[in-house]
Amino acid sequence: MDDTELVDRLKRFDPQAVSWIVERYGAALHRYVTAIVADPHLAEDIVAETYARMLERIGDYKVTGAPFRAWLYRIAHNLAINAVTRNRSASDDLTLARAEASSGNPAEIFEREELHQALQRASQTLTEEQQQVLLLRFVAGLSIAEAAQQLQRSEGSVKQLQLRGLRALGRMLGAAEAEVGNGR
Repeated sequence: MDDTELVDRLKRFDPQAVSWIVERYGAALHRYVTAIVADPHLAEDIVAETYARMLERIGDYKVTGAPFRAWLYRIAHNLAINAVTRNRSASDDLTLARAEASSGNPAEIFEREELHQALQRASQTLTEEQQQVLLLRFVAGLSIAEAAQQLQRSEGSVKQLQLRGLRALGRMLGAAEAEVGNGR
């Protein structure tokens, strides 16, 4: 089903079109949102809200040549960023709840949590474009070509953003590891 047919069917509120979207994009969209909000349960809610917003706003959607998926990811991205902004103060409680809910070695749990937090802090130093490229490539599992299409950029631009983002993450994580090694 191409984007034009898909949008036409969605505008008629065809349940098969909605099912097709959920089957086709659901898992990758959930991984993408989870990478932003760091909470799979919250990500489920955001993905559900993404589908609701998609149906609410489908009447305004125009096929422009950009893939429909890009519009869907943009909705999810905006909802996820809003959720992160609202929930920043609750992040410490969430870390403790995750550690308490996990079975296993408490030292390993907190070490994983520290690594996760260091990665989140480091990724926040990246530009928004670098963050989006890395999330689309390594979390949503898109190819360079798919990420380029999604972001409406050239493949070369996506490769450069990915390279710069990975280098910056490496520098930030290396600096964080050095601080921990020096007892800071």
